[in-house]
Amino acid sequence: MTNQMNSIKSSAGPIVGEIAPNFNLKTIQGTSIQLSDFVGEKRVLLWFSRGFTCPYCRGYMDMVIDGYEDFKQGNIEVIQISPNLLQSAIKFFGEHAPPYPMVFDPDKRLFANYGIGRKGTLAATGLMTKSMIEAGKRREFGKTMRATAIDVVDTRFLQRLHHHALTATNQAIVAIGIDGRIKHRHEVAPLEDLPAAPTMIKFLQNGSA
Repeated sequence: MTNQMNSIKSSAGPIVGEIAPNFNLKTIQGTSIQLSDFVGEKRVLLWFSRGFTCPYCRGYMDMVIDGYEDFKQGNIEVIQISPNLLQSAIKFFGEHAPPYPMVFDPDKRLFANYGIGRKGTLAATGLMTKSMIEAGKRREFGKTMRATAIDVVDTRFLQRLHHHALTATNQAIVAIGIDGRIKHRHEVAPLEDLPAAPTMIKFLQNGSA
């Protein structure tokens, strides 16, 4: 099954019914996680997010955390894919990491492998403005600035600055059945609302193996 999963690398991304592309990434909790390990064991919900620097995503993380017990009772693992740096996330969250696996794809290769859409620089600039306005409304402006600074200021400063300037990447939910095949894809624009936890569980319950 692992070889099958590694064989799919379509630039358009896999579609419903196909084997989900495999990956092996380190989590914020310090362990490595391989998607193929869940085949025959659990259903998986991949959340391709904009990461901890986005106030919208931090709010959505709270929703996923609140519903995590329901996911576990349904034999579902949630994996958040973030375009941030692992070490930046460890520094930002400290001892308050999410209870579910959170992995990092700063070069957005996994995003591309799953065909998650990207926007241009102009869209990214507008999204940054909206995010900062939203952070102000939530009284999280300082937290958002701190998160961004932590993720950008490192030894790869110019590369990270480039990443943040072009970070207008869509979000997506990819529901994977116990057979390793994609059961549902739900892609939205960078700042659009994502489904609530009960709806995401239904993505895997309806017609899943």
